[in-house]
Amino acid sequence: MNDVWRMPLADLREAAREKTQRQHGRKVTYVINRNANFSRICTVGCSFCGFGKRPGTAGATSDRIDDVVARVGKTPWVTEVCLQGGIDPGLSPRYYFDLVRALKGAFPWMHLHAFSPMEIDSLCEKAGCGVEVMVAKLRAAGVGTIPGTAAEILVDAVRRKISRNKLPAGRWVEIVKAAHRAGLRSSATILFGHVERWEDIRSHFEVLRGVQEETGGFTEFVPLAFVPYLNRLGLLLARRGGGMKALEERIRRRAMRLYPLARMVLGDVIPNLQTSWVKLGVEGAVESLGWGCNDFGGTLYEESITRSSGGKHGEGLEPETIVAAIRQAGHEPSQRTTLYDPAEKRFSLVKKCCHPQGKEHLIPRIDSLNPNQGDKKLWQRNRMQRL
Repeated sequence: MNDVWRMPLADLREAAREKTQRQHGRKVTYVINRNANFSRICTVGCSFCGFGKRPGTAGATSDRIDDVVARVGKTPWVTEVCLQGGIDPGLSPRYYFDLVRALKGAFPWMHLHAFSPMEIDSLCEKAGCGVEVMVAKLRAAGVGTIPGTAAEILVDAVRRKISRNKLPAGRWVEIVKAAHRAGLRSSATILFGHVERWEDIRSHFEVLRGVQEETGGFTEFVPLAFVPYLNRLGLLLARRGGGMKALEERIRRRAMRLYPLARMVLGDVIPNLQTSWVKLGVEGAVESLGWGCNDFGGTLYEESITRSSGGKHGEGLEPETIVAAIRQAGHEPSQRTTLYDPAEKRFSLVKKCCHPQGKEHLIPRIDSLNPNQGDKKLWQRNRMQRL
């Protein structure tokens, strides 16, 4: 296995393609999902992020629960909602539980993929409880899986360079393991193309492999290319490294090698390797299907985190666009659930245009929600900021 790190790129990519073919055949999966980012307020200050806003600054708002439910109600045909927000000291644990219950009550058919390890760490601190207690409460409220974001690079020396306030690598592992033990599976991610070295990527892979061999809880591995355009880290690296075009090329070259390495190193324990059209664009995502990826990701309606860093590839794809892209690459598209089971109710344009079940659930629950539900101080704070 050590030899794959030294293989010529063409040989590595061919080996990854063959391994993917053996594991998955021609099938490439995708999910119909959306984002619902509920808070831009964040005190962490990651240098690679353009989304989070310091409390009291322009654009630093958190949403009322009924506003989030109403936004999700615009896409009632999705099967998954990804809930993530900034680390907002003004949001109480009750807000998170009420948000989950409101969404699950309005849309019981939607799977809630909610709250990163960083958010769960913050919730533990606010509630004064251990992680085992917190993940059990989240699952009881209706969370189905958690996103394995906030991983970045699971090497503390790198984490201190790009986000000194981010939870340590060991704490990320602790929270993910606790979630898996509680029955909450998760994705696994890596953020690449910034200051990390290949040795750091290798260490990151080893950490993920160790967790998966212990818990079996990772549903997929999602490499995420750094988007450098509108954040402090990207502007710094571009200035130091020959400009933005040179940085873009370095990120692209790293992606071309990292994806097939992920298939070769982790594919036997994490069989699903997801590309990212949000980071690479549709053409880049299609190309990566030949580098070891077997999953196209999702429709990702209302994608805002990557766009806030200057992402150029839009805020959502229609299912028919994803299907066409997969077929263009010579693969067979297959709609899936969050847990990689075949989707029972396939997407159709009829459902998208008119989903009576969604309407029946949405309207009475929005009307019954207290405008200040979850946190009265949140509503008052946002009202003042909008005046």
